[in-house]
Amino acid sequence: MDVPAGDKELVLTPDADVLKGKDTVYPVFIDPQWYSPRASAWTMVSKYWASSPQYKFNGENNAGLGYCGWYYCKPYDTKRLFYRIPVSKFADKTILEAEFVVRNVWSASCSARSVELWRTKDISSSTTWNSQTASGFWIDKLKTDSFAYGFEGCSAKDAEFDVKSAVQSAANARSSTMTFGMQAASESDIYGWKRFSDKAYLRVKYNRPPAQVKMSQLTMEYGGTCKKPADAARVRTLGKIYANNITDPDGDNIAVEFQAAWDTGDGKGSIGRWKPARTGYKKSGSDFAVSLPSSIPENKQINWYVRSYDGAQYSPWSSTGDPTSCYFTYDTKVPKAPSITSGEYPASDPEDPDDPWYDGVGQYGSFTLKAADTDVTKYWFGINGDPTSKNTIATSAGAAKVARMLPAKPGLNFFTARALDTAGNAGEIRTYQFRVKAGQPERAAWQLDDAAGSGAAKGEAPTRTAELRGGPTPHVEGAKGTAVSFDGVDDYAATDIATVDTSTGFSVSAWAKLSTLPDHAAIIAAQPGNHSPGFELYYSSGLDRWAFNQYTSDSPDAGIVRAMPSAAGGAKAGQWTHLVGTFSSSSDQLNLYVNGTLAGTTKYDSPWNARRGLQIGAGSYNGKPGSFFPGAIDELQIFDKPLSSGEVTRLYGKESLISGRAARAVFPMDEAVDATYLTGVAEVPNAKFYGGLTAGTPGIAGKALALDGADDYASTGRPLLNNQRGFAVSAWAKLPRTKPDHAAIIATQAGEHRPGMELYYSSGYNRWAFNQYSSDASDATPVRALQAEGQTAYADTWTHLVGVHDTVANKLILYVNGVEAGATDLQANWYAGGAVQIGAGNYDGAPGSFFPGQIDDVRLFDRPVSADEVRQLFQQRPLLNARWKLDSDSGSASPDDTGRATALALQGGARIGTGFMDGGLELDGVAGYAGAPAVPVDTSASFTVTAWAQAASTPAQNATVVSAEGTSQSPFAVRFVPDPAHPDGLGNWEIALPNKDGTDASTVRLASTEFSSVTDWNHLALVYDGFSKQARLYVNGILQEVPCDDADGDGQADNSSCEDLIAWGENVLTAKAGKSLQVGRAKTGSTGAEYFPGMIDDLWFFQGALNDSQVQELAGSWFDVPTEVPAGS
Repeated sequence: MDVPAGDKELVLTPDADVLKGKDTVYPVFIDPQWYSPRASAWTMVSKYWASSPQYKFNGENNAGLGYCGWYYCKPYDTKRLFYRIPVSKFADKTILEAEFVVRNVWSASCSARSVELWRTKDISSSTTWNSQTASGFWIDKLKTDSFAYGFEGCSAKDAEFDVKSAVQSAANARSSTMTFGMQAASESDIYGWKRFSDKAYLRVKYNRPPAQVKMSQLTMEYGGTCKKPADAARVRTLGKIYANNITDPDGDNIAVEFQAAWDTGDGKGSIGRWKPARTGYKKSGSDFAVSLPSSIPENKQINWYVRSYDGAQYSPWSSTGDPTSCYFTYDTKVPKAPSITSGEYPASDPEDPDDPWYDGVGQYGSFTLKAADTDVTKYWFGINGDPTSKNTIATSAGAAKVARMLPAKPGLNFFTARALDTAGNAGEIRTYQFRVKAGQPERAAWQLDDAAGSGAAKGEAPTRTAELRGGPTPHVEGAKGTAVSFDGVDDYAATDIATVDTSTGFSVSAWAKLSTLPDHAAIIAAQPGNHSPGFELYYSSGLDRWAFNQYTSDSPDAGIVRAMPSAAGGAKAGQWTHLVGTFSSSSDQLNLYVNGTLAGTTKYDSPWNARRGLQIGAGSYNGKPGSFFPGAIDELQIFDKPLSSGEVTRLYGKESLISGRAARAVFPMDEAVDATYLTGVAEVPNAKFYGGLTAGTPGIAGKALALDGADDYASTGRPLLNNQRGFAVSAWAKLPRTKPDHAAIIATQAGEHRPGMELYYSSGYNRWAFNQYSSDASDATPVRALQAEGQTAYADTWTHLVGVHDTVANKLILYVNGVEAGATDLQANWYAGGAVQIGAGNYDGAPGSFFPGQIDDVRLFDRPVSADEVRQLFQQRPLLNARWKLDSDSGSASPDDTGRATALALQGGARIGTGFMDGGLELDGVAGYAGAPAVPVDTSASFTVTAWAQAASTPAQNATVVSAEGTSQSPFAVRFVPDPAHPDGLGNWEIALPNKDGTDASTVRLASTEFSSVTDWNHLALVYDGFSKQARLYVNGILQEVPCDDADGDGQADNSSCEDLIAWGENVLTAKAGKSLQVGRAKTGSTGAEYFPGMIDDLWFFQGALNDSQVQELAGSWFDVPTEVPAGS
């Protein structure tokens, strides 16, 4: 196991001999799970005290076993031990190892004697010797082991019994508990007398089944997204069907089984008719594809579905539960789909184990559409969804057209298109899948976590890494500090993503020292394209001089345009040389500077953007490295602007640039001698504080700035963005309770007279806004993207805001809390070269429009961000809107711990008693409940509710823990539902989410049985993700997903009565709660119902969807839990 430079990840390297061994069975489990549940109950039974229970060893921490006939036994007695252990976590999992472990703290001697371990019936506080002698109480003898620990010369030690088979049986039966009984093999042998601890446990290694494949992971080459029956696709072509990003929770290799069903008229209905062999195994996270068979009948509705397999267990079928199969009809009369090609984003090939990813999110791609027929007049297209009329390109006679789209997310994306003819008939949908790298990181960020009393906000940017390949030598003597030496044969370094847009102005600067004058080109730095580099800074052996070039196109036969000295010579081995290459898109000029002096210039008017990373020490040609540099390279800096001669002079003097936009990336080359990566970072200035602003106040996450709205602000003193190109700005802001009567600027980049952008609150509209100005003039007019009419900027509430300037779409876009709130067309294109400011605008060189309130986590991107990225930025910071600890009450109400919500009023005899953590809400199940005038979250958007609950006894009818009052439907409810067939059985926890508060509402109900008993304390979490329209129910931190056994792999459950248990649902729509919050009951109209009998404790409400790890953190945190959003992982 290795830890690469940066300490950000672990690299697990399996033993190659193991992987190739003749006895190796695939798939190989890389990361099985371990879990050790402890005994929840234990007892000892005494033959002498045959009718007296000895529950929990009468408070002692150990108890005896066997026959005690020794002098210290008064009276002589025979004893047996029992332990109950919860095992619901193992339901339907494959058990790889399992041991029952209990410490043998004392033995009569060191002479080993046998102990039997049995599976028995359950125990209780009334279990006695007499009751355990009943017929059938001792069910199965599991193991007999001989040992003796705890006497002089044989110290106390754990006794371990192999119980794999028994635990597997319990897992198959979905048992909630197992009870183990221990007795001496000989109950007449005084040397068999032993004592055992009360802390018994199971140590279990198990395999988790793969997760159910979601409908959103399924696509059709012809047909688009996975569709429900009412929206079945009509396809003319039987192409491939895809299952994308198929994962295993343990990281095991994974395979996929596809099936399709239809009705042939044989009386069997729509059943599986096409059942191809399961695919081969691939690594977790892979994509899978199969071709539909020619046997698919025409003009019949077909549905297909998948499940995954990790070598031990299947996932549930993708159609199980709330989701459906994917439906389509094969219709050869449907117009043909257009072809789709892209140079920036070549098509993904799921069968290629090295299927490449391409740069990147935030980078537009050009997709060429070509109709199959000549009567086509337009194309519809879409990204990661079906084509829509919103995205239309007109054509004539089916001519090829180019659509430009922004990939939405890292990983697999897909572009869809369909053609429409002169009569308006829409053809089949064509799906084009491609893989995308993560986009350029933020250009600059100010987290604003600075301590109170700080004079500036720390500026920072994520690091960039360049992997060292071939064996370069770091930590050699450099021009400044240390450098990296390359051998000129196969040494180079490469980044994952490009650094600058080579179709616009940029510069590259480096120090280089040749170890020898090579007989080939020697590249210092290059930014590769598909075939040719976008630039090369290098030594030309053929011309015997330094050079800076670009290629005329990204093609194998492209021409080279060079800026270089007019005469050969000048490059010497063993001598450090400073080189700068610049390109100005406004003057179409390439320049080369050598040692601070302009050495060559040339015209270049065919720029293009190279997007295949950055290479140091080598070029790239048709995707392969070449022209390796022999020597040392130091202080590589890349700028997104053409440097001036004065700036070049400062770099040659080894000085930093102090004005204008700072370096986009700097690789100092000061790595340790054993480094495997080079580390680079963008230069980001600190933001100096002005006025009397206060740092270190509580923020949305960590700390924030508090500003007075009069003269407080922060400034970087220099620009960071080129506002003429695509960019984005993101921030969290909170207005005071009394909103200002003037514009309040959160972030801006100043111009001479007017800012180049402003993210702000508009007092005139009482809405959030993002704007630019029509020109850099005092009388310029704002061009605004504004929240829609009827929306408002809320006071005293943290709000996430993102402004996007997209020059390709020609739009200014405003997002509020992850949702697009407004957009407008761009109307101006001028450069604002002033400072970035936080908390104030800048007009004619003076700050103004000061923000009153708090600002947190300001980020700048020098590219547009996608809607998916905006959602991710918002979802990183769920808002904690309320927490009722229910530990105390003041008269008849229990306070909210956040200070943002009202106290819960205690009604109908409800009171604060002893709960799971300190106090708790005690309810009688008849009339007791608690309530607040309003639900503290918007339930039509993403939200999370969590609480602990324990019933006094198993409820005979539905019992609601928490809900929202409705007129005819509760907008949400978390409740216990008993099993009508077995009223004393386990039952289930349930969440109910109607799509509206009406009698005709459609309600999604999700249930979980992932618990031992309703009479135990259970942690419940309802999570609704309004972006993905997904609802999840967690019980004790677990999102239940349990498939039925299918040992023979025939696609049918081995037990015909088995139903897969799925506690999440897709395509869930929710209603906005507009009335009161109800705790301990449901209420519709004026009627209360479903009163909960028992205790409720620690109730939380978040605006936003918590992730798995955050829910698990709350479920696993029992004492002294801080009132803040859980960090998770």
